[in-house]
Amino acid sequence: MNWRALYVQSKRERKIVNRLIKDGIEAYIPLKTELKQWSDRKKMVTTPMLNGYVFVRLPNSKRDRVYEVEGVLNYVRYNGADAIVRDNEIEVLKMIEERGYYVEYKNSIDINVGDLVEIKAGRFKGLNGIVEKIGNKTHCFVVIKSLDFQFKLKLNKEVLQRS
Repeated sequence: MNWRALYVQSKRERKIVNRLIKDGIEAYIPLKTELKQWSDRKKMVTTPMLNGYVFVRLPNSKRDRVYEVEGVLNYVRYNGADAIVRDNEIEVLKMIEERGYYVEYKNSIDINVGDLVEIKAGRFKGLNGIVEKIGNKTHCFVVIKSLDFQFKLKLNKEVLQRS
């Protein structure tokens, strides 16, 4: 069974995931927690990392069961078929959501904005991305693209290698 992405009504992602799970469908939504500030208070708020998307894993024979859940719009399509999301991409989302990122690795290369790089160590080893910004002497921001989603990671330059 492969993971697939669903388009769903925005702001209803969590309700849809709960309903899918209740109906016996394996579903996942990556969440992020951030500090929001209003004029009178600050509060930690948990929201979907990808607004309007939910990931499901189910056999092809049960593909249409997701449409029984209110708020599901359609499958994300690619080349005329349902877009398949690889297990390692779901694992990356889970790692970003659950653990954050830290690694120690030595590599003395010069990294510039716009360089195509590969992550050589740590939990995201093997992923490719583009350097978007150089943060300070030791870190840079790398954009990882997958299924038209972009994830920006703050990484130690030492774990990167130009592709």
